[in-house]
Parts: sequence; C-alpha cells; structure tokens
Amino acid sequence: MTNTETSITDQARLETECEALLAETNAKMNKLIEDFNKNQEDKFKEDAAYCDTVDLEGKFDELAEYVQDYTD
Repeated sequence: MTNTETSITDQARLETECEALLAETNAKMNKLIEDFNKNQEDKFKEDAAYCDTVDLEGKFDELAEYVQDYTD
C-alpha cells in the first residue's frame, strides 16, 4: 500500500468515525431537548419554555463536512 493509499484510508476512517460520533451526539441532543420540552410543558403548561430543533440537523450536517472540507 502506498503512502497515498494509506492517507486516503486514514482520512476515510476519520470521516467515518466523526460521522458516527456526530450521529450519536445528534440523537442524544435531540433526546435531551425533547425531554426538556416535555418537562417544561408538564410543569408550566402554556407558559413553558420551548427549545426548537428545527435547524439542529443542519448544524450536524455542517460539522459532518468539516473533515472533508479541511483535509488537504
């Protein structure tokens, strides 16, 4: 295996591991926010604080591209 092939393999491994970490973190963060929203609604009804996840997935998509964008 050449150095270039090794570098490509290493970069692919890094991308795969980062994507797995981001997917896990995304799921955990969504769960935390859902639990927060439910708790707030249970406690305060219409006066509840609410955390919207409308753009959360997009933030993780942007992070998922980081390794590819910044590896030369």
